[in-house]
Amino acid sequence: MRTLFKIVITAYVAIIVQSCGSHRVYTSGSYGSLKSYTEKQHYVDKKTSKTYVSGDVSFGRHMQDGGSFDDTKTIASLNVHRNITGRSYNYYYGLGGGIGSYHFKEGYNDIVDQNEKLNFYNINLKAGINYALTTTKIDYRFIGLELLYTNEFGAYQDKLEALSKLMDEDLIIVNQKSIFTYNFYSEYVFKFSTEEALSLGFYIGGLFNKMNNDDYEYGYDTEFNGFTVGLRLKKYTLHFIHETGQNDIRSTKLGLTYNL
Repeated sequence: MRTLFKIVITAYVAIIVQSCGSHRVYTSGSYGSLKSYTEKQHYVDKKTSKTYVSGDVSFGRHMQDGGSFDDTKTIASLNVHRNITGRSYNYYYGLGGGIGSYHFKEGYNDIVDQNEKLNFYNINLKAGINYALTTTKIDYRFIGLELLYTNEFGAYQDKLEALSKLMDEDLIIVNQKSIFTYNFYSEYVFKFSTEEALSLGFYIGGLFNKMNNDDYEYGYDTEFNGFTVGLRLKKYTLHFIHETGQNDIRSTKLGLTYNL
């Protein structure tokens, strides 16, 4: 009787654990790698306006099955922005685009094949502003706000559309083709000369247009956060971004910015 009781309890616990969360969560490929690096010339003695072009590669991972494996993705992006710097502010606006590849490590329900790879594409528009305290050696950009619109399309989006039609409690699809986000950021610029500097920053943001669907309970917020590093050497800036979203969706981005 005691053995039977243990078996029943074990089975019950297993059912409860399995029902507490979905085994697979698929989101837009761009999520978890949303923020692009935005170079800003520091203030010297007058207001200036400069245009920058940047290219980068992002390497990302999407946790699946509670961490038993990760799907992976790679995104190559090209962005252009114009920044205006005054004594106590920076503001900027720009546009960009990218091409990505999402790698499904495991198959799912005859719709996703094991090790299947699908491309996706995105275009984006961004604008931002920050307050700055300028000193001889350091620029303190205490608080900034950036708005970003991203539109995603391609074969990966088509696959998410097919998965979303499944009536499966172990599957969650948060497929946002259009993503409108905000992020608050803070940056610190250590100036070596008028053209050379090291920038360190961090940010936290979220989505304005969260999906509302009564057919599933996502169970996660849509916030994301990260940090940035930029090393400017005259007209070139080497930059690095690490970003983390919900459900342990994360990416590392490496790139180069050029001052036109």
